[in-house]
Amino acid sequence: MSFSEIHVASIKALADALYPSSQDGGGAATPLSEQPMFVERIEEGVFTHLDSFEILELKTLLTLLNSAVGTSLLYGGPSSAFTSLDFASRSQVLASLSRSPIGLRRKAFNGLKRLLMGTALSYNAKGESEAPHNPVWSSLKYPGPPVEASNVTAGYDFIGKSYVNVSSDDEFDYIIIGSGCGGSVVARQLCKVGKCLIIEKGTPLPSDLKDVSQCESEGMSKFYEKGSLLTTSDGSLMILAGSALGGGSTVNWGCCLDTPKYVREEWNEMGLSQFHPDDEEFNSAMAQVKTYMGVTDKGVVHNGMNKKLIEGCDKNKFEWRVAPQNIKDTSLKSAGWTCFGPRQGNKQGGGVTWLREYSDNGGKFFEGLAVKVVTKSGKATGVVVCSNSDRDSPSKWKTLNVRCKVICSAGSLHSPLFLQRSGFRNKNIGSNLRLHPVSAVMATCKEDIFGYEGAPMTTVCTEFQNGVDGDGYGPKLECPSVHTGVMAAALPWKNGPQFKGALESSSKMVAVIVLQRDIGGGTVTGKNNGFDPVVDYVPDARDEKNIKEGLKRAFDILRVCDTIDKIWTCHVDQPCYDAPSSADAEGSAANLANVEAFRKAIDENGVGVNSLGLFCAHQMGSCRMGQNPNAGAVDEDGELWECDNLHVIDASVFPTASGANPMITTMSIAQMLGSRLVEMHKATDRGAILLDKRRIRRGELTGKKNRVFSSLWIGAFVMGVMGAMSAHWVKKLGV
Repeated sequence: MSFSEIHVASIKALADALYPSSQDGGGAATPLSEQPMFVERIEEGVFTHLDSFEILELKTLLTLLNSAVGTSLLYGGPSSAFTSLDFASRSQVLASLSRSPIGLRRKAFNGLKRLLMGTALSYNAKGESEAPHNPVWSSLKYPGPPVEASNVTAGYDFIGKSYVNVSSDDEFDYIIIGSGCGGSVVARQLCKVGKCLIIEKGTPLPSDLKDVSQCESEGMSKFYEKGSLLTTSDGSLMILAGSALGGGSTVNWGCCLDTPKYVREEWNEMGLSQFHPDDEEFNSAMAQVKTYMGVTDKGVVHNGMNKKLIEGCDKNKFEWRVAPQNIKDTSLKSAGWTCFGPRQGNKQGGGVTWLREYSDNGGKFFEGLAVKVVTKSGKATGVVVCSNSDRDSPSKWKTLNVRCKVICSAGSLHSPLFLQRSGFRNKNIGSNLRLHPVSAVMATCKEDIFGYEGAPMTTVCTEFQNGVDGDGYGPKLECPSVHTGVMAAALPWKNGPQFKGALESSSKMVAVIVLQRDIGGGTVTGKNNGFDPVVDYVPDARDEKNIKEGLKRAFDILRVCDTIDKIWTCHVDQPCYDAPSSADAEGSAANLANVEAFRKAIDENGVGVNSLGLFCAHQMGSCRMGQNPNAGAVDEDGELWECDNLHVIDASVFPTASGANPMITTMSIAQMLGSRLVEMHKATDRGAILLDKRRIRRGELTGKKNRVFSSLWIGAFVMGVMGAMSAHWVKKLGV
């Protein structure tokens, strides 16, 4: 599939207005639209990752921009066709869309900007066999992914022998749906006691790590949900979710934070005592996970961006600490590209740890989709599966049989969809979705920072995590992995020269993100026969209050750092703060007024839909755990309240948002619940106790309990009567 000439004309006109050439006030001599492979890469992303309705929406928008009537409708006033306007007029139309009081116009602008600019500044104009290159990178001082020697040799050579084809009526003890932070951990345990199959829809990783290019556009396309083009339904929040072997552990930033104590206390108060801060089972599981993953906060090397965060926290006396890492060598420049695939094997994600051992113990993988679970008499007995290309062809689906358990570890976007396709209707399936919404404050320095080099998230500021209301729902401040495509998608656009100037200063840029532990929740439902997620989410008013406070505090951190030049947020209308020229000017009335004006603008601009750049890399809680079916979709073992032998083990079972990067929490829950399944499978003494607790919890021992209770009550009553009678006759007879 491809765009028509009309569509291509609109794409080129938009690109050159958003990111101008030198003749229109930009730096590059060649217009973006004339750069090699630009339109082809846009087509590749659109027709690979968008569904038919989304493609139709995009084509309709591009068609409107190629006519006077269509442009006038979008612009809200008389206009010639966008494609025939001069640069100044095109800029006026785009500025009007970006600031429109009509939400659909803002959504259209943000969608076009993210798609076109995110692709333009990240795509590889060379073939896959050549070193990645983009014609714009040199003007940004962006080097592309480095080729760097590494002392880490672990790869994915087990892949070839572990992937299998399946046939109807194949039988397994355990089928695990998904290989991410939950599935990989529990699969590594279950493969030692039974025949296991992991069903993974995401991209298999190559046997030779050198085949991972780490080019941003290719990494996003191959290893992220919907090629990183997924947003909330209103288009206001970008959703980054891993979709590859190893899930989020393959593409995350290596930050390994424990489940916070105050979060565990909250979960304990919700009736889930296994999360009590002193619970030995969960503490042991977390310790095992961190040891296995090589997590440490010792010897961590901070890149230029994290050094600025530390400097600003120290000068403000804000609490911060080193974020433990599962990146072996944080000094390598290439550690900054770990989010685009594990080329060096430096990060100890699920692929080189849990899944390698799973494969070594005979575990198998199937590349495809789990359509739905098969049940009989209220128990899971199998899974219907298909290849990724056959999901809309039921005649090609196959049914696999399960002797023991089905483990759904498809993540917070897809686990609820699998359960919904299977016919389950607990109100907690697909609701209570938490996203840790993120925005950022950015600054340019007088010197190059190269914030995309080195381990990205090695520091965390915890000063404000308790929140403005003191309820534990506040933000953490961290440094992100900032590459050209994500930067272009997230940076505010006021006009072409401003936008391009900011990007051409990216080598000097520092970003501090505000990661909000959200108290409000959203929903995830399915479209396209229930296979693709639709995320509805608007930040709660209480979260908005904390996000604004976090942005102001991030500003406080950056403005006291040496060599800072300019500071801004991701608001469309946020003014730029110019740092004073000298230390003496820091306390001047003019600078203090500028500081106050900047902070006031954050409050006034707020967190409006498509008015503030927001994204998320964490999804949680959409099948939350609860002590009864009203409180959650699953019980304390992760077993679905509506179905026996069907467990959900991933971040979707979080009762509330974790308030920290969720990998360690997810893996610890999986380690704890997986070990229980092993004990029950092996019928150990502990397994028998766990089974009895499960039966009582699920009502299977209710009758027995009642009979025992009744017998004890009757016995006590009889003994009491006999005792009273004895006392009466003793007294009467004078004995």
